[in-house]
Amino acid sequence: MKVDLVGVHCVKKKLAKGGVATYYYAWRGGPRMTSEFNSVEFVAEYVRLTRERPDAPFQGCMAQIIRDYLKSPAYTGLKASTREGYDFAIKAIETSFFAMTAKEISATGSRTLFMQWRDEIAQKHPRKADLYMSVLKRILWFGLDREMIERHPLERVEKVSDSSRRDVIWTDEDIQTFRYGKKDKDGKWEIKPAAEPLVRALMLAIWTGQRQGDLLKLTWKAYDGHSIYLRQSKTGAHVRMKVSEELKSYLDGVPRGNSVTILTNGQGQPWATGFKSSWRKAVEKAKIEGKTFHDLRGTFVTLAYRNGASIKEIAEVSGHSEKDAEGIIRKHYLVSSAAVESIENRQKRFTGETG
Repeated sequence: MKVDLVGVHCVKKKLAKGGVATYYYAWRGGPRMTSEFNSVEFVAEYVRLTRERPDAPFQGCMAQIIRDYLKSPAYTGLKASTREGYDFAIKAIETSFFAMTAKEISATGSRTLFMQWRDEIAQKHPRKADLYMSVLKRILWFGLDREMIERHPLERVEKVSDSSRRDVIWTDEDIQTFRYGKKDKDGKWEIKPAAEPLVRALMLAIWTGQRQGDLLKLTWKAYDGHSIYLRQSKTGAHVRMKVSEELKSYLDGVPRGNSVTILTNGQGQPWATGFKSSWRKAVEKAKIEGKTFHDLRGTFVTLAYRNGASIKEIAEVSGHSEKDAEGIIRKHYLVSSAAVESIENRQKRFTGETG
């Protein structure tokens, strides 16, 4: 959607070394904008900077609906971790549709426009497309409820991604690249290692199989040097898991300082917000596509089985059903006939089958 950005102020200045530089400001006397002019980032920066102005532009448009939504309990009442994911989606929605009027949103044809936008994103990132659409639907429900639009164009929209990702895992190569980076034949970095706080999160996830929220709250008191104890927020189950030698070696080498939680940000503080954004950027820099933090739970299943744990033991710790755990193993750990036979023999012993 090509739209003139109302109020953007342009200033040209002669440089001491010759030549002329052009600077853009969100409004006359306002903050200088740092993004490349007319880029997607420039639009996003403009929307963010003008959002809280008393005379904010694009009244009666998507920009106003979003401004009012962000001030409402529908948004402020969300958990901080949920808002973080929403903010990522809202930025994309604002950038694409900020100048779309209430009349245009309500009119026939808007649904097609929104669905085409989602489908373009879904070509590479189906789960991201579903997130964007989910948040957009909520914003439009808010607009309809506040009588800002006359029709909700996105009722009964189905997801484009498979809702089940139990069988998606990080490969050994993914893990190595994230932890250690990758160099070319001349020894130059193709991909730099992820920051240590994020590597720590990776290690904790692949060796415990726990959900992101539970890991971010996990304290050092829960780790006694041999096992980790926690109560899963989703299932309510109390879980004590033995720590692998690799995870023990890693955790024992982490400088604790005054930190209470095992996972901390770059400043050594618990992650209040920012983890999802930092993780996403690190995964993109590592050029790992189609994998999420949640997929590390499936990765744990394969690692645990590789290290001799039974399917029942894995399910008890991770919160998967035994059927789901076995499904993950069958798809990703069938590297030899011995692995197949191992699963089938265990199943036969459980059911009493022979032969």
